[in-house]
Amino acid sequence: MMIEGANGRRVAFSKRRPGLFKKASELCTLCAAEMAIILFSPSGKPFSFGYPSVGAVLDRFENPEKVCPTVTQQARANEGQTLVELNKQYTDVMERLEAEKKRAKELRHVVPLEIENLSFEQLMVLKKALADFKEMIDKRRMELLALEASTSVISQIDDKHIDPREAHVRE
Repeated sequence: MMIEGANGRRVAFSKRRPGLFKKASELCTLCAAEMAIILFSPSGKPFSFGYPSVGAVLDRFENPEKVCPTVTQQARANEGQTLVELNKQYTDVMERLEAEKKRAKELRHVVPLEIENLSFEQLMVLKKALADFKEMIDKRRMELLALEASTSVISQIDDKHIDPREAHVRE
């Protein structure tokens, strides 16, 4: 069903055209396909996508017996490299899966802390541990803020091309 209204069609065309060209590019890359797409916007402006180029694909379309050697050679050259990369990715994913399975087994024995069942002494120990943890977090936050502030001052000095030894004098 066509979109009613010229403005709506222009907007839809503008939003969908990049996605169409992206999918075409992926198809060409993944399948070593040769492709040409020529679109005319609702206002009549032409847009095109071609791999290896629109002209080469149109020439090939007119002369089907003519083979574009660059695409087939590229596909054959990339075939071995792609297989090696995919095997490496597969191995990495399998290693991560095994590590996560091991971690899941370790976590199966962890029981969530039910605060309602803790005694007063246990609650006081937990409160102390949480206070210590909060203190560590605050300390790290202050370190990061100080680092960010010093980085900001250095970048301001660099932006102004001021000698750092003179920075305290000018500010």
